[in-house]
Amino acid sequence: MNFISSILQDLLSILFSFTGDLGVAIVVVTLMVKLILMPLSMKQKLSMRKQQDMADKMSTLKEQYKNNPTELEKQMQLHATESMKSMLGCSTLLLQMPIVFALYRTFSSMPQDFSSSIVPWINNLSMSDNLFIIPCIYTLIMLAPNLINYIPYFKTSSQVALNKHMAIITVVMSFILTARTPVALGLYFITSGAYALIEDICFRIYFKSKNKLALE
Repeated sequence: MNFISSILQDLLSILFSFTGDLGVAIVVVTLMVKLILMPLSMKQKLSMRKQQDMADKMSTLKEQYKNNPTELEKQMQLHATESMKSMLGCSTLLLQMPIVFALYRTFSSMPQDFSSSIVPWINNLSMSDNLFIIPCIYTLIMLAPNLINYIPYFKTSSQVALNKHMAIITVVMSFILTARTPVALGLYFITSGAYALIEDICFRIYFKSKNKLALE
């Protein structure tokens, strides 16, 4: 972890020397790390999608063979191996965590007595946003993946109902996370969340196109 943090700190310093803006350097470093992790992230999304498809298939089997327990058990066993493979694919998220934590640690420990053109209403990136603009932006970004499921083109599951309790928890936790943290970390959270949102939209477009070609 310390080794990764050291590399990220050096990279941040280099980018700051080029841009002269610590906020821009934070955004660029975050995007670079996200791009490096993109293959793992896409693999995770594909695995999660397979898990969702498998859950839908299991529900169909239960309905189809509800009067034939023996055949139902046979069919469930046939799909059990495939389900386990998908779950192993989801474990790629664990491989990303050390780098993500190192990135967070880097931004937490760096000197932040700088302003940035990205957030002109803030004089010091080490301070929190008293206008709460950063928390509001981050909260909207975190809610967006649930909301885009209501757009027909981006719908990838038959279950599109927004869980109100989860939405409230997302709003509260996202706001609390960035309300009193340094703006430097807020920029990291917003950049990371925005990248994840764009990646999710691209994945949905890819998945739609793949299904369309398969049908043709």
